[in-house]
Amino acid sequence: MAKIYSHSRLSTFEQCPLKFKYKYLDKIPELTKSVESCLGKAVHEALEFLYREIKEKRIPSVDSLLEFYIESWEKNYDPETIIVNQGLTKEDYFNKGVTFLINYYKTHHPFDDNTIEVEKRIVVKLDEQNEYKVQGFIDRLVYNLEKNRYEIHDYKT
Repeated sequence: MAKIYSHSRLSTFEQCPLKFKYKYLDKIPELTKSVESCLGKAVHEALEFLYREIKEKRIPSVDSLLEFYIESWEKNYDPETIIVNQGLTKEDYFNKGVTFLINYYKTHHPFDDNTIEVEKRIVVKLDEQNEYKVQGFIDRLVYNLEKNRYEIHDYKT
């Protein structure tokens, strides 16, 4: 059976081998998550929604994008979510996401960048026997017609 690794798994191991063991081998779920990860997940899901719609030749309105973001935020936010920065509230982080998405929408509309894949899984063999592989996901793959090249877009909040 092939062993498949990912950047996040390898990074976790580099940070703390015991954390890697608990998370990936023992499969012990993390009890709490940060507000930053909640924000990142909700914005990422909203952008994924946007580009899936665009691939289907439907350009959602900015209001539809924000509705999707709100649903994603509500689904992902847990009352136990940790807010380390005591100067900010849950609402501050939520509003950052709204601002990010509105600015993104205004900057990239009408979205004619030729997106060809969204959340594309890639797997690379690491050895001749095909026993070890590394996998990842491309948030968005674009073929830039103007520059005649492929571009990988990775969302960061």
